[in-house]
Amino acid sequence: MLVSYYRQEKKSFWMIQVLMVASVLFGLVWLLGIIAGLNHMNDAEYLNQFQLPHLYTFFSQPLWVWLGVLSLGGLMGAGSLFLSFHIGVKSIIRFQVVLLHQLFKTINQSDSVEWLSVVKDEPRKKTHRIIKTSVQLTGLVIRRLVRMLIPFMTFVVAFVVLIQLDGPLLLNLIPLAMMYILVLYFINRYAARNQVKLTGVAEVANKQVGTILDDLLFQKRQFGQPVKDEIDQSEYRQFSALRYKRRLVEIHVVWVNSLFLVFGSALIIWSYATQVNASSIDWMHLILFLVALRYAANGLQEMASSTVAFSRFLPETELVYQLLNAKPDKSKGLNFNGLVFYFSSNNQIDALLPNLLKLEYGVDNSVLLEKHGDIESLFKDKDEASLWVYSSKPAKFFQAVMHNKTLVSNILVSVGGVTEHYDNVDEFQLAFNPQQFVKKKPSDDMLYDDEMY
Repeated sequence: MLVSYYRQEKKSFWMIQVLMVASVLFGLVWLLGIIAGLNHMNDAEYLNQFQLPHLYTFFSQPLWVWLGVLSLGGLMGAGSLFLSFHIGVKSIIRFQVVLLHQLFKTINQSDSVEWLSVVKDEPRKKTHRIIKTSVQLTGLVIRRLVRMLIPFMTFVVAFVVLIQLDGPLLLNLIPLAMMYILVLYFINRYAARNQVKLTGVAEVANKQVGTILDDLLFQKRQFGQPVKDEIDQSEYRQFSALRYKRRLVEIHVVWVNSLFLVFGSALIIWSYATQVNASSIDWMHLILFLVALRYAANGLQEMASSTVAFSRFLPETELVYQLLNAKPDKSKGLNFNGLVFYFSSNNQIDALLPNLLKLEYGVDNSVLLEKHGDIESLFKDKDEASLWVYSSKPAKFFQAVMHNKTLVSNILVSVGGVTEHYDNVDEFQLAFNPQQFVKKKPSDDMLYDDEMY
């Protein structure tokens, strides 16, 4: 997906990187300039050690001059960062629209049904989820990954500067860094597991609340203690908790990074002060070291936040990738010949059933029961050795099987993605009860919240 984005949005990709670099450099100039200016005000000879006459001349200007120039640089850094976000969002939206076009084109190809293997357990619902939710989350993941390059480079450069400034002093941070990496690992694991739980609970919770809402809207029952109890016993509380936990994951990254920076700075100052005579401490050297440490920590935080987002939404991104890159399944199921009756309990995918039958069983000849009532004459008129009759109407399906029992060779009943096979009509008659298939409300399929993922 990232490669596809780069090919489509190469110009925007590099514009984002340039603006992020400019933001980092302007911010660095502002911070180091403030430190240098304050040192110059304290000691007019301080800047002479750098042997840069222009630097000395600049800070010899009145306070409002050099402070105003540095502040302007800081504002330009903030502006560059804002512009990079603006360009990035517009770029990702363009990519998502193209991704949507590709998905629609794949779904609409009648001669290629491999994509159905990704959603065959719940075709309509899962396809809606991919189109409405997974595409957006894929864009979010790519946006975070695109913005990870400059933080990575910042971290590398800052780390090299830390080594150059004082390599032995940096070694004091190794135990703390190991703990930091270990905590980030567990945060990523927690994020992935939380997302899986949220996916499982969200639909159930929203359907439960949606059912209560429909009943109240249509005055089927009145609000009272029974309704309160039903809400309390639903999955809504767990759903809400999981959504807040999802948001807290990135906050945990910021929190851990802040702890690392606080404890790391304290450890560096304590180590440096104990190793050097207090009267000969080079405070400027220590300040530069802490500035480099801050930039390294910020780069590490950005990378950590991106990896957390990747862990959270990887399942959704995989769905989009799998649907666009579905490969034909060469291992076909059992080959059923003759007159085969196929029932699906999902009454909203009749249009997809021929494609599903072709994908699963290699069926080339299938008809909808409701369009061909006289199955006996239809079967006799066919030259092919096999005819599949499919339906999602339980009563009509049962009647058609019993009416054509002498011609039927196999019966398949698919309920909730599980298919039962009957090669004996009497066995089917005992097992199949049309009354058990209660028609779902049309809205049930779409009651879940688009943001639940």
